[in-house]
Amino acid sequence: MSRQPEPFAPGVLSLLRANARLTVSGLASAVGVSARQIIYYEQGRHSPSPARLKRLAEVLGTSAQALTGVPREEETLTDLRRFAGLNRGGAARALAERVPEVTVWKLQAVESGIVVQAWADPASLEQVVAGFAEIYGTSTSAVRQAWLRAFPQQAYLFRAAPVKRGKDETVVASSDKGMRDWRALNERQQAYLVACFHQDQEAEAHARAEHAAGRDLGPASVWRKLPFTIKADPAFTGYTDIQLRLKEQGLLDPGAGSSLAVLKRHGLITLTEDQVEVFPLGPVNRVLVELTRVGRACVRAGLGAQAPVRTPAHLLSAWLWENLLKVASAEPDGLPEAGLWGKARFYLGTGFRPNGAASRGYIDAEPIRVEVAQGAFVKEYRWHLTEAGRRHIVDYFDDYQDLYPQFEVDERTRAAAAADL
Repeated sequence: MSRQPEPFAPGVLSLLRANARLTVSGLASAVGVSARQIIYYEQGRHSPSPARLKRLAEVLGTSAQALTGVPREEETLTDLRRFAGLNRGGAARALAERVPEVTVWKLQAVESGIVVQAWADPASLEQVVAGFAEIYGTSTSAVRQAWLRAFPQQAYLFRAAPVKRGKDETVVASSDKGMRDWRALNERQQAYLVACFHQDQEAEAHARAEHAAGRDLGPASVWRKLPFTIKADPAFTGYTDIQLRLKEQGLLDPGAGSSLAVLKRHGLITLTEDQVEVFPLGPVNRVLVELTRVGRACVRAGLGAQAPVRTPAHLLSAWLWENLLKVASAEPDGLPEAGLWGKARFYLGTGFRPNGAASRGYIDAEPIRVEVAQGAFVKEYRWHLTEAGRRHIVDYFDDYQDLYPQFEVDERTRAAAAADL
């Protein structure tokens, strides 16, 4: 499993800084962060992003590994990437020409201990190891050992002796029903089930966010029904999200119906139909797929259990980060007052006390005044970033990119946050 990035032990960074004859402000300036951020690092309150970890090591004349205190031969795949100064998005882009079918999701999966089927054969795995070693600037042996610590059951793929199993390792018994169901499917059927599963999980995350924003999507039996295909020419309808996932893997073809039929026969999915209006065709039938509990258990057994990602206390949830980016992207004109989703204003805005907690004060509603003969009146209010909000984005931008790679942020938005700091 992936080791969660841990803060520096209190005192370690301050000692190295003193040895390098640097003040807090001097180190902050060299690294490109605020002095407050360096103090947080030294106190062990926050953990630096991969890029900042690498820069800290360079400025202090040490290695990222020595700085974090990770022992040799105990590095995880996440450690190797962080030591190279890369977040997942940057690593995936750098690996694109060297590793077959690399995506941010696959990189996140293997770092979390989830088997990626596309890399589960000897030839592909050797390419992955070689690519990781080149991009991360380490040896293939280091990558191979980190891989085997995450996936000891794949030792045979390296044509090497099996690694010793730790006493805490859990082996999924072959008699487990979920694993039996998984093994009863061929690779194509597994890929179809996984595509549906990931879309199902996105729908679940969206439903949680909508609930947090004060909107109700109805029962799960409604929003878990996912569009698989619209029975018309894609030139008119386009592709559904599930079809796009399969298309990226080269698995979307006329045989989709038979694969779905097998999954339904195994009790892993249910299939229903409704109608949607498609211009200029009129009402067109649409196929909806819904994973059953057995289906979700099957995928989890096949991919391996993934520990939930916990958002550090000093960072925002994905939903609040997305809202903060909305305000940043609207600068300098500001975001209309009604532009924030649900209760985001209460958790981000100045002067609010959500659930009795102090306001974060990252945004504020500023009046737009109109001058008239009789004086002036407030035409509307618009949300703008406060100095605290801009500082938060600048200080933790890399952390958020690593934590929530699904949100793409253009340079204009990042520059707007950094203005006047």
